[in-house]
Amino acid sequence: MLCHRVQCLAAVALSVWLGGQMAAFGEKPDSFVFMPSRGEGPFPVAVWLHGYRGYSSDGYARNLSKEVYQKHADDLGAAIVGFPGTCDLGDGTQQWSEEPIADQAYIQWRLRILAQQHDLDLNNVALFGFSQGAVVAGDLVTIFPKQYSGALLLSPGCISEPRGAAEPSDDHKKLVVVSSCGAMEHPGTVELTKAYDGYLRKLGADCTLKLYPGVEKHDRPPDFADQFPKWMEKILADKEPATP
Repeated sequence: MLCHRVQCLAAVALSVWLGGQMAAFGEKPDSFVFMPSRGEGPFPVAVWLHGYRGYSSDGYARNLSKEVYQKHADDLGAAIVGFPGTCDLGDGTQQWSEEPIADQAYIQWRLRILAQQHDLDLNNVALFGFSQGAVVAGDLVTIFPKQYSGALLLSPGCISEPRGAAEPSDDHKKLVVVSSCGAMEHPGTVELTKAYDGYLRKLGADCTLKLYPGVEKHDRPPDFADQFPKWMEKILADKEPATP
């Protein structure tokens, strides 16, 4: 595990140094970007963090179409972006390093690149993630609350132990966080979902917990297509400029 993490950290350093060329692992898949088709920017940003080996350049849910993704962006008046995780696994799939400093540096670097091509408001950024991506999102908004408006955590799960801020701050009180999973998912998933909700409440964040009765599949919620823009609108709404 330690050796694998060292490789992940090396991959992050190489990607930044070489301007996007993952020399140690080869090319990563393309990012995806859905921009609002109306209105004037800069636009708030919702950043998708995929699950273990789960990235797709098509979007953030296997059962949704690009038309639905575009409708989400239009309804929100926000850009929705995604990119492959920090570490290439050598078979065309990726994972997040679960090292918060490394994942934070990588995500911010990817956002800066996208902001050169699209009119993005990097002062109003929300993370939304599934499984491993949800853990990364939860940890990053607690450790770096000045840089995020909040997060949507869908069925969190991880390889290592979750990490987060040790002490509450005024910046935590500005966060909006929604945590969700199926009530019949693996007990570890349910407990971790509840734990993030309770932990972030103690930090002072505005938290919502949604457990879906009878749902046991480890996936997006059954009403995700309808609920996602509602949740994300609350997270991104009326934010003060963040401090870099």
